[in-house]
This record gives sequence, C-alpha cells and structure tokens, in this order.
Amino acid sequence: AVALSHARREATTRLAQAIEEQLDDLNMVQAQFTVDVHWKESEDGLLVDGKRYAFDQSGIDQVEFLISPNVGEPPKPLAKIASGGETSRLMLALKTVLTEADRVPTLIFDEIDQGIGGRAGGIVGRKLWDLTSEHQVLCVTHLPQLACYGDAHFRVDKAIHEGRTVTQIQVLDQESRVQELASMIGGPPGDARLLSAQAMYQETIEVKQQQKLES
Repeated sequence: AVALSHARREATTRLAQAIEEQLDDLNMVQAQFTVDVHWKESEDGLLVDGKRYAFDQSGIDQVEFLISPNVGEPPKPLAKIASGGETSRLMLALKTVLTEADRVPTLIFDEIDQGIGGRAGGIVGRKLWDLTSEHQVLCVTHLPQLACYGDAHFRVDKAIHEGRTVTQIQVLDQESRVQELASMIGGPPGDARLLSAQAMYQETIEVKQQQKLES
C-alpha cells in the first residue's frame, strides 16, 4: 500500500501537467489542476510507521482532484466549484490523457460547449472524435463546430402531442445534416449560411480522413 501511494504521488505531477496542457486547448488557459493525495488516520486502519490509516481495496490513499479555474483563486475540490461546462471539459481532458488506461466503453458529454466559441469548439470536436478510437462518445451540443465532428448526427426536438410534451429524435443524412449545421450557425437564412455549413462539414471530413491516414 505504501509503495502504491508513493507511485501515485510521483504520477500526480505528470498527470496535472498533462491535464493543464489539455485545458489550454479547451479555453481554460488560466486553470490550475492539482491532485491531492493524503492518508486519513483510523483506529482500525493499516499500521504504517506507528500510526493506523484507513484503507480499502484501492489502498490507503485519499485522492481528490482540485481545480482553480481563475488566477488568484486557491485550488478547491472539483465537485464543489466547477460549472457543468467546466466539469465536462475537465472530464474530456482527463479522458484524453488517460484514454489508453481507461476502458469505460461509453463516454457522455453534456454542456461541454458552454462558454466556448467557434475556434475552441473545433478543437473540442477534434478531441472528442479522437476519443472514438477507444470509446463510444455521445455528446449533446448546440455548437456546429463541435457537432460536425460526430460520425452520426441526431436532431432532438420537443413537440406537443395530445396535450403532452414529447421528445422526437431524428437521424440526419448528409443533406439534412448540412441544413441543421446551417441552422446551428444562426444569423439570417440564405445561401451564405448554407455555404458556411457545407465548408465546415467538408473540412471536418478532410481532417478525419487525414487523421486515419496518419494512424
């Protein structure tokens, strides 16, 4: 247990550095990520150097992820201060760094586009797509730069049916997908918006093809 704890403590610095590099790409440039590893004393715990510490099947370490989203703020527990969008981006950073070790089959991201613009959205979309080599990825988004990276695109609508609100889900083919991307871009309807959506979609296809060739 002690040897495992020492190995974890050595790994925390590398993990934190890798996570912060990912967060830079995800429009959280000033965020500071740290991993707190400590032992908790317990009367019926494991005896180490004359003291007893609580333990379970994972060892004697109490591990907590800490985040400081803004400069000047002390790191605090991730579960207490991160917003929904920040949590999703932190999870994306973690999954990107740990993708080879993490065997969770399906990853779900909601509100990951919160607080980011189009340029960062393209980067987030690329990172999400990169994860699909090891995982199935489901993402709820309103950002076209992110949505265009999906291998499949579903449009979700609400409607009133016989006095009740129902959810409708439609699988989009290539033509309707470009139309949906154009709608997500917003602004006045017309050829210019549609051309932007087509260019965005085509660029994404080319990026994917290039990535597959390189791998």
